[in-house]
Amino acid sequence: MAKKKKKQNGHYCRICGDYKANEKFSGKGHAQHICKSCMSAMRSGKNPEDILPEPLPVNRETTRFKKLGKEEKAVLKAFISEVVTEYWQENRQIPFAENFSELKKYIIGTYDEECGILLKDDAELKTYFQTHTVTTINKLLKEENPENEG
Repeated sequence: MAKKKKKQNGHYCRICGDYKANEKFSGKGHAQHICKSCMSAMRSGKNPEDILPEPLPVNRETTRFKKLGKEEKAVLKAFISEVVTEYWQENRQIPFAENFSELKKYIIGTYDEECGILLKDDAELKTYFQTHTVTTINKLLKEENPENEG
């Protein structure tokens, strides 16, 4: 049986990025997703960017993995190999579940910064990551134990 999602109490403030109790929002704050403290800071003349720990993400169009060209896929493969190699050398574990998701998000972000292409996190991309993660770790293991080749 699947796990039930834990219900988050309160509301999300899109300015400070926290989940806060219902009492921390004014009547209009609920609909605007802005808590009272952020609302009062904005009214006192502060810029929302000064309140935020990091800027709000800009909605950009995502690109599906299958739409990438041969060169773009090669760059992505290199990023995956590099990140998985670092992870393997630090932890000596295959990235699984949450660690795998964190690596995937990091690679998608790095790929976006370096190539200017925001990838859609879909099933094809996940399969590609899994395949190249396993391939990279197998190569690292073969380099460590060349006598085990058979």
